[in-house]
Formats: sequence, C-alpha cells, structure tokens
Amino acid sequence: WYQRRVREAVVSTQSTGTMHYDEIFRAFDRDKNGYLSVKELGKCMRKAIGDKYKSKDLEFLISCSDKDDDGKMNCEEFCMAVSVLARVSLKELKEQWNVFTTFDLDGNRAITCDELWQCMNRLGQELSKQECLQMVLDADKDGDERICFLEFVMMVKDAEDKAGLVETQNDMKEAFQLFDENGDGKIDRAELKQVMKSLHPESCPSEQEIEDMFQLADSNKDGTITFDEFCALMG
Repeated sequence: WYQRRVREAVVSTQSTGTMHYDEIFRAFDRDKNGYLSVKELGKCMRKAIGDKYKSKDLEFLISCSDKDDDGKMNCEEFCMAVSVLARVSLKELKEQWNVFTTFDLDGNRAITCDELWQCMNRLGQELSKQECLQMVLDADKDGDERICFLEFVMMVKDAEDKAGLVETQNDMKEAFQLFDENGDGKIDRAELKQVMKSLHPESCPSEQEIEDMFQLADSNKDGTITFDEFCALMG
C-alpha cells in the first residue's frame, strides 16, 4: 500500500512539477503516528531527493529539523528539511548548524530578534533592532517571529545567492562599460566593432559576423545596444 502511495506522489510530482513531500511523508509513516523514525526517514529521503544517508546523518537531520524539540520529525519538519536539502548539501547543513548554535544564545533552537542583534553587533555589523527584526520577519516562515535552524539556513543561502547575483551584475556592468567607450549608456555599431577588433586582433570576427551579433543584441531595433540587451546577449 505505501509503495503505491509513493508512486502516486512521484507521478504527481513528475506531471505537475510540484514536489508533494507531504504525500511522501504520509506514505512512509507506516505506523501512522505522525512522525518518522530513522528507518522511515531513510526510505523517505531516498524517494524524495534520491540520496542515501547513513544512520548518523539521519539522526542529525531529525535533530536539526526538530523545531519543537520533541526528539521527533513531523510532516512539517520533514517537508522543510527536504526543501532545504534541495538547495544545500548535508555537509553545508552541518557547517551551518555550528554557526546557528553561536547565534542561538539560550540554546532553545530558535534565534530571536534580540539574539540576532547581539550577535551581529559582536561581529561588527552595526544593525539596529528594527533592521534585525525585519531580517527575522523575512526569514520566518511559520509566523512565530523567530528563526529556526532550517529557516536560518535558507536565510543564509538566499543572502549568498543575492550576493552572487550582485557580483554577476557588477561583472556585466564592467564588461558593458568596456564596450561603451563614450559612456553614453549605449553601444553602437562602431563601438562594438572597435572593441571586438581590440579583443581579437588575430582572429577578429568578420564585418558580417559583427553585424549579425549587433542585430541579435539590438532587440528593439533602435540602432544601439542597451545594458539589458547586452546582458541578454551575454546570458
């Protein structure tokens, strides 16, 4: 029976593109007590994300996901853990646990606004309590105005992704400015040709290839390449 339920959940996932982790949880919660044992969790993880974990790793997952500190993993905790593991590795999760415990000053498995404010200021980040409260509210998914471990991991991951995006955008701006020789915020045909020749003196594209490149980038056909058009071409 439970294998049929899992197959149904997986087929639904494949057809809709939505991961029904709660269905997988219920299929493997064989004793129907609303919690997963280490053995049940191992089977769940293999089905949910295709990874096989050792018993000690499964015990760690149950422990670090345990928001209510009851020593068990319920459906909500399982769904959130799998969502997190879709973005970070188990190794990263363990590393983040060590960081989380330094912020969780009272050891109650949640970071409050006051704890975040104290730790950030100790690290030299002079944030106001209002700024810290906003960080907590942005990270808080269950509405308790605290950051549990898995919410903390997602907050850090989102910050890293945002930083990476900013870095990529900065790189794009530098490249664009290289082509935009007169600094008017646009690249014309002459500028594109000049920079292409300087970048590739031995193997410069032909006039027609440069024109084709320009036409491809100039999506609105106004005779210039804007920054957004340049990013689309390079992306």
